[in-house]
Amino acid sequence: MTPTMLSPVSYSYRVDEFVDSARERAGAPDFEFKHLDALERLLTSLNETGALNAAGVQSVKGALVAALATQATAEQVREQFPEIAQVAITKPVFITGMTRTGTSLMHNLLGQHPKLRAPELWELMAPATTRRDPETKLQLVHAAEAFTTNYYQCAPKLLAVHYWHALRPDEDHRLTAPTFKSMAFELRYNVPGYGEWLKTQDQYDAYGYHRYLMQHILWRVPTETLVLKDPFHLWRPDALVSTYPDARLIYMHRRPGVTIPSTCSLTEIIRLSRSDEVNRQALGELWVTRFAEMLELMDDAGKTYLADTPVFNVNYDQLLATPVDVLGEICDFLGLPMDGAAEYAFRSYLDHNKQTRFGKHEYTAEDYGLNEEDLDNRFAAYRDEYGI
Repeated sequence: MTPTMLSPVSYSYRVDEFVDSARERAGAPDFEFKHLDALERLLTSLNETGALNAAGVQSVKGALVAALATQATAEQVREQFPEIAQVAITKPVFITGMTRTGTSLMHNLLGQHPKLRAPELWELMAPATTRRDPETKLQLVHAAEAFTTNYYQCAPKLLAVHYWHALRPDEDHRLTAPTFKSMAFELRYNVPGYGEWLKTQDQYDAYGYHRYLMQHILWRVPTETLVLKDPFHLWRPDALVSTYPDARLIYMHRRPGVTIPSTCSLTEIIRLSRSDEVNRQALGELWVTRFAEMLELMDDAGKTYLADTPVFNVNYDQLLATPVDVLGEICDFLGLPMDGAAEYAFRSYLDHNKQTRFGKHEYTAEDYGLNEEDLDNRFAAYRDEYGI
């Protein structure tokens, strides 16, 4: 059933208003923000095609102002604690794969390993703070809990599709958000002009900022080995490995006939939390195009940027069928022990986090003008390469 189309409210975002709000939020009246050209691109697209509703206008501004204010807050913290610049990030593990390929499941599972740490939502939402005490953490956790509660109220179907919790791992695209160069914005909002512009950007600066903020997170909560996750790394493997030359990648795979329609459904649910309009046909066309572009980029990267990067490929169906066996292979790949403590942690997570505990994600390819068999046939070479 196609959602009812209502008229969006009138709004006109301006960069100077966002800058003023961010300065006030960060308590930095003279701060000179960077990446305003990217913010301008995003705001222009939101003005032209975002079709936000009244609640969306407020929530989008709040989210983007918060991302902008992070620039000022992070710099203030570094001035106070210059040792943050010396925080080492060694052999991080990046989980990636097309959206809806089991990246979240893999992230949560590996985050259970005693020798790995997956930064939690509260950390990623507020990466830069001057204090490292329990009270500050509790305040940030409560802020993240308020965010998830509000989001699920606006998008109740999302709970069955993507589970957020303040104390669970989340995607690290939140660390590139302050540069306003992230495909996450294209998923959240109807901004085709911004999406086409983003394709022309190399994003080395965005990934440099990702590392910059990750140092803040590790200064606040030290750890030896990070495990991170974001599907959108697939579209910028060059910037990823240039920024993290000793990275290890876990690359998730699933049938395109399932992942693309599922991604369309996820996109629809998220966009309808801020807008009363959605064009399902356009969503189908968008994600078929982006999937094809990703495969081409990853093919090129495999011959150049990723030639010296360890990559472990995981079949989604195999992960569901024999999760502990797959995790054992990954531990071998990462040089980690698959001992009793690790296996117990993995099995405990699986026992307490059944896939449909919050309901079933229901959609069809036809909802988005697609067909499962046609998609699988179109991407047959990809399926053959990875045995899907």
